[in-house]
Amino acid sequence: MPPMLMHLRISTPEKQRSGVWLPLFLVWLILLPLVLLILVVTSVVDVVLFVAGETYHHYTLLLFRCFGVLAATRGTEVRIRADATDIDMCFA
Repeated sequence: MPPMLMHLRISTPEKQRSGVWLPLFLVWLILLPLVLLILVVTSVVDVVLFVAGETYHHYTLLLFRCFGVLAATRGTEVRIRADATDIDMCFA
């Protein structure tokens, strides 16, 4: 399951801000038709390459592995500390 929310907090030494929650699930809903189209195309290409006897015909598997890498970003925390600004990002 890919990350659904991102908590972003930007603060300076003078000001502590609580942060903002960004809904990533809206992005996934927008990208869903494109992903389904790509899944159909890669499946057709895999079948055609398999029938043609080509050696590499795993584009659908490659697409699923990319989804796995995307899902692995859930729970990732990124913290950037500088003299003037601190940036914290957390994917939930």
